[in-house]
Amino acid sequence: MISTPNFLPSITYFSEICTNETIVWNSEDIYFKQSYRNRANILGANKVESLIVPVHASSGKTLLKDVKIDNHSAWQRTQLRTLEAAYRGSPYFQYYDYLIEILFQKQFNFLVDLQIEAMQICQKCMQWNKHLMWSKPDEMQDILEFSPKKRTNRQVIEYHQTFGEEFVPHLSILDLLFNKGPETSEILINQFTLNTH
Repeated sequence: MISTPNFLPSITYFSEICTNETIVWNSEDIYFKQSYRNRANILGANKVESLIVPVHASSGKTLLKDVKIDNHSAWQRTQLRTLEAAYRGSPYFQYYDYLIEILFQKQFNFLVDLQIEAMQICQKCMQWNKHLMWSKPDEMQDILEFSPKKRTNRQVIEYHQTFGEEFVPHLSILDLLFNKGPETSEILINQFTLNTH
């Protein structure tokens, strides 16, 4: 299965690819605004917050590989502070924060380079070693894509989250990592199994 590259992908995204040895990204992907290509949702104290990477691109017209990041704002510092405020009190934040900080300290010119680095860091946190490759999809292949505009009907496994009384599904993998730590991979596999039977 070919998937759309995302920035700090959702738990649902990772549960769909957890059993694959190789992560295959669509080399012909087109950038669309308000997609997970440049955003990730986390749970803050009062609500779901979006970490959005500012970009220079025309929605629906620019190949993802050509999308440049707008580094004129202090987006990295702002997002790192948002992450710290949301997860500093979570059980496993201190185990992964030094890895995640790299994304917000290193300057990236292209969105795709940030996506690759984010995927590698997420894999490292989960102790995965999946090969990442690019491929042009043929007409018969399914493309795995999640959109903040569309509800997914995939079932989720609930876990204790740092904030809130009610469980909030489909957040970035960071929420699961910071709250469940080394149990993350097992939860992803169980969620995949739940949705395939």
